[in-house]
Amino acid sequence: MIDLRHRSRRQVPHYARRLALSSLWAAAVAAVVVQTTAAAEEIPGEFNAVRPMGMGDAFTGVANDENSVWTNPAGIGRSRKARSRSTFNVSKFPNAIAGANSNGRKFYTAFKGAPSKNVEAVLSQSNDISGKPLWVRGGLFPVTIFDIDKETPMAIGLYSNTSVQALVTKDTPNVAQVTAIADAGAVIDLGFTSSDNRLNAGLQVRPMLRYAFEDLIPSNDLLSKTMMRRHLQEDANKLTGLGLDAGLLYTFADFWFPTLGMSVMNLPTGCKNNYLNPYTQKPENVCGNLFHGTISNANALSTVDPTDVRVGIAITPRLSHAVNMRVAIDAHHIPIGTAAQSYGLQGISATKLLHAGAELFYGNPLIVAPLAARVGVNQGFITYGVTLNVSGIDLEFASYGVDVSSTSTASEDRRYLASLSLDL
Repeated sequence: MIDLRHRSRRQVPHYARRLALSSLWAAAVAAVVVQTTAAAEEIPGEFNAVRPMGMGDAFTGVANDENSVWTNPAGIGRSRKARSRSTFNVSKFPNAIAGANSNGRKFYTAFKGAPSKNVEAVLSQSNDISGKPLWVRGGLFPVTIFDIDKETPMAIGLYSNTSVQALVTKDTPNVAQVTAIADAGAVIDLGFTSSDNRLNAGLQVRPMLRYAFEDLIPSNDLLSKTMMRRHLQEDANKLTGLGLDAGLLYTFADFWFPTLGMSVMNLPTGCKNNYLNPYTQKPENVCGNLFHGTISNANALSTVDPTDVRVGIAITPRLSHAVNMRVAIDAHHIPIGTAAQSYGLQGISATKLLHAGAELFYGNPLIVAPLAARVGVNQGFITYGVTLNVSGIDLEFASYGVDVSSTSTASEDRRYLASLSLDL
């Protein structure tokens, strides 16, 4: 296994650096302007998968497809019925993901029609965008899940994930708060299953490269491609890291009975002092996947991905011969330790810890459904989504809310994700 944590930038493959930087720049240009480190209750660098987000991100006890990589690594052994698994169970390409928030169109319209190259003038003419973030995202996740033998599934994939956010307010129109993060890496997930497939375990590694810009810039720089390119190329942190994750699943009796799930994402490889907890806005000593490399901004949250301890329970009642429902409840970012040494973020309210969702689907509950609709609750906001698979073309859509308020009063940012892949 190659440990990328202590490799210098020169040692990282040139194509990987170009992929990450190109993704970051493309997303920034597409956004026209870029969101904020001040937005509350967001953790930079998280890979939110489309299907889980449609059901409130309550997926720890559900995990049964390629999204297990991002939620519970044990789930790769449940992509098909144990007795019918073949050498290759799931293969998806290119598995492209795109996302935007509801405020994005207002941003685009306001800046496209700007009478002058001045952000203050834009804000004075558009009350809809002041203090409301812009968010865009793009990614790829080609992946295959196969069996080494009947009790040893494995997943191998590549991924890129780029998110760009920006915020400008009327109170400080000359300054924009910007977060732009591009990840590129690989996923290797090794699973273990019992003979009846009721008990599953998984361990995975994620060597990755990260370009991350989190800072305040002159707001008029948002209107200059040259200045934005300079910020992203010269002022971004250029990092490498090695994500380590583990998970367990256990089903009582059969799939009509409850399934319990537990996962630990970003097992600690190091700790960061004075990490500003985005949920409480208080500094902590947070442990997790610690990144190394060329650091321009040591205060950036993206220099560590905090350890995320998750537990969940799911049950799949049958409604008819072909129609089933899957119901799930999760708790994420369960606090372990104290603010002085935290292995999970401290002080998160119950409404932010808990996730819940339901999935109505057609077909066999032991395989991934070709037609499904889902609803859920994430951070206290309603989520919904659908899946449609026709002739090997897989389409997924999800909408969810994120609290971007820096005060005790919640402020919803409505976001939309869509994915397209070919089942090979």
